[in-house]
Amino acid sequence: MRAFVSGQIGVDKGAYLNKVQETARANGVDLVVCHLGEIMYARPPTSPRRILNLPITRLNTLRRAAFKEVLRLADRHEHVLPNTHATFRLAPRPLRAFDFDQVKEFNADLYVTMLDNAESVHQRLLRDHDIDHTLKDIMVWREEEILATEIIANIIAGTATSSWSAAGATSRPSRRSTA
Repeated sequence: MRAFVSGQIGVDKGAYLNKVQETARANGVDLVVCHLGEIMYARPPTSPRRILNLPITRLNTLRRAAFKEVLRLADRHEHVLPNTHATFRLAPRPLRAFDFDQVKEFNADLYVTMLDNAESVHQRLLRDHDIDHTLKDIMVWREEEILATEIIANIIAGTATSSWSAAGATSRPSRRSTA
């Protein structure tokens, strides 16, 4: 299974997905989580706190290189979950945080937007990040992430998608035969 996992900053996707990977591996399941942010930060000269301050061309190059690593891992593992964003926010507008050609090549079985309540996200942003924000910003960012992921799913997977807005997930029938 391949799942495209997105969510806004402050949802704590990484910690949750690491536990999913740990549980899967403890049960003999070949599952790898690819944290695109970490892959991007590993390429100099980037800093986790200032990556969005890079020129947009450099940011796009880093993102494409990171997703190429995901595609390489997807060829070697049965289950792959890229942990990413569908959008970045550079005041005052959102920017796409993906490339359609690469997401299409990844060919996900499931598109998931991880969510949390605004107050929990707010507390994590205060604790872990230096980002000016309001609760309204958090709610807007969350809706942008949900919408962008749903658009990706519907464009890539075509009309065979179904959406659960409460769960923030969109799926399509498995590419594996059930016969």
